[in-house]
Amino acid sequence: MNDFAPLPSRDLTHSAAAPRDFADLVRGAGNDRALIAFEDPEAHARNMELSLSLLSALGPVLAVYPQDGCWSALSVRTDADPGRTHGVGENRLHVDLVDRTLMPRYIALYCVRADPRDGGASALANLREAIEDLTDTDRAVLEEPVFSYFTDQGVHGVGSSLDTFAVLPPPGERGPVRFTAKILPHLEKGELLTAGTDTRRVADAFGRFAALVERRRTTVRLLPGQLLVFDQHRYAHGRMPLGPDQAVLAPDERRLLQQTYVGGVL
Repeated sequence: MNDFAPLPSRDLTHSAAAPRDFADLVRGAGNDRALIAFEDPEAHARNMELSLSLLSALGPVLAVYPQDGCWSALSVRTDADPGRTHGVGENRLHVDLVDRTLMPRYIALYCVRADPRDGGASALANLREAIEDLTDTDRAVLEEPVFSYFTDQGVHGVGSSLDTFAVLPPPGERGPVRFTAKILPHLEKGELLTAGTDTRRVADAFGRFAALVERRRTTVRLLPGQLLVFDQHRYAHGRMPLGPDQAVLAPDERRLLQQTYVGGVL
């Protein structure tokens, strides 16, 4: 279901107060997310520059991958793992840099090219709403710091990698929800858990949480010149499968998004 209504960029970029208005929109009426449609969908360099100006009102824009600068290209490769960033399949709901002490607060996705095969919609799911539907027992299990995950190498501005972490923040705190649906197959095999952990109890609790998150998934197929921004301390994100016959398309015809991160104080 696509329940995102794009806001024309002229409503935000024709005022000296634009960045402040954008921050108010995202944190207020936007429920920690926003979809902006720039006036010229082909003026990518200008649109991305304006995007950075707007995003700076939310916090420091990060160059997480220093070799890329602020923007990293999310291109499509047919030789990549289908379920990973550059793949053609579904990229299951997750938060980025799940194990990092300074997990980025916001993610922004700018569309340069949509999938000409009409696939590749971006997905969001409200983690905090899913938490509200957890039983007290499952919530307590997910608050235990017994989880670990594969760490990204060569990243900058996101702190160090946690040896272990809890999926949910401690009771009464508003820290990030360290969720990735991709961990579930590993948990079911007793992997990525602290030694001595009750594997079945933890895997079952996480599986029920993952189902609650999935139930809240909404999607939007970004079009050229559109910018999607969301708070990943509140929303998990993912990608729906690309359309068929991606191998027939030239690399410069396939879907292309640019991604950047914004830091923030917990």
